Amino acid sequence: MADRPSIEQLKQGDASAWSWLLDTYGGQIAGYARRMGCPDAEDVAGATFEAVARGIGAFYGSHGQLRSWVFSIAHARVVDDLRRRNRRPEVGADDLDSLDRADEGSLVLDDIEDPQLAAALARLSDEQRALLHLRYVTDLPIKEIARVNGKSEVATRVAVHRASRRLRELLSVQEEVREEVA
Repeated sequence: MADRPSIEQLKQGDASAWSWLLDTYGGQIAGYARRMGCPDAEDVAGATFEAVARGIGAFYGSHGQLRSWVFSIAHARVVDDLRRRNRRPEVGADDLDSLDRADEGSLVLDDIEDPQLAAALARLSDEQRALLHLRYVTDLPIKEIARVNGKSEVATRVAVHRASRRLRELLSVQEEVREEVA
């Protein structure tokens, strides 16, 4: 990985600094958007970086704060994309057979290889899945997740804990069922 550039280099439009930013966060943002159900995750990532480019001049803070800021923008773009699609769904004739699977959350969970985990995650709310993704896949600290979601750290910590506990419960029930069948 290339050396981390300074925030000032980003503000000045340094090409290598922007390349670093895209390489560092592009895949994470696209993955987050995909897991949240955005069909065109790359567009969401692009919109995120466009907003970052427009606002970087007013940004002041550390690299940790930059990461939080970038993910708060990504979260807002994901929410915007999902709201827009819910208002005016874009469904073509070829997509009609996948509508039933979309209701089951399969579009959000396509990347999960473990079928038990995917089934348990599908039973969580979108918000719970988003919290778990930000915490354990993107590895954001609670403080940054709270900032991304616009909630207090305490409320975020409790919500992440409840989502984790619910996921463990769902996985435990699945394990019990498998043992009874065997």
